Amino acid sequence: MASEVQGRPVRTRRTRQVQQTRARIVEAAAGLFAERGYAGTTIEAVAEAADVSVETVYVRFGNKRALLDAYLDTAIVGDTDPVPLLERPAVRAAAAEPDARRRAELLAGVIAGVLERTAPVQRVIAGAVAVEAELDEVLAEDDRRRRRTHGAFVDILRQGGGLRPGLSRSEAVDTLSAMANPDTYRYLTVRRGFTRRRYQRWLAASIQRLLLPG
Repeated sequence: MASEVQGRPVRTRRTRQVQQTRARIVEAAAGLFAERGYAGTTIEAVAEAADVSVETVYVRFGNKRALLDAYLDTAIVGDTDPVPLLERPAVRAAAAEPDARRRAELLAGVIAGVLERTAPVQRVIAGAVAVEAELDEVLAEDDRRRRRTHGAFVDILRQGGGLRPGLSRSEAVDTLSAMANPDTYRYLTVRRGFTRRRYQRWLAASIQRLLLPG
């Protein structure tokens, strides 16, 4: 028993150090990807910027593609804690909200936050695909993950009162995905001058009008 109690702080400290090192590497990679692009970023440069050995980067991630994936994962949730988006407090709060229209507002806030945080990495991925076509799978997997998330959001929205009459769950997910994706966010914020807050209001109103019962 004593050895277990004595060993626990050591393991906890070691785990924290591993997590901190991983976070530092991802942060360094994010900065270099934004500055130099995917093609111009090397594992050696990431290691130097993170103040770790090249071997440490390879042990933690394996390759540059995995670093890009980690950058995207971190941007989606906003930190390096290993807690999925759907288990985050903001999503749980939306699921617990009894009023459907308020649920739409809360989920619009979650979505707007994700899209704002991931906008820089989406630009990096687009540039990466332009020089390495096989990285298109990163975009494809991101789209699949987004649709799964949107499916969960639609399930939250339809609690209690259901969806607009005649609208299937699949159609609702398609509609939400058309409004809540990086391309739409980029068009509205870059081309049309929306702020993140205005996009959030637009998305909430659109969800209420297009997905929920009148």
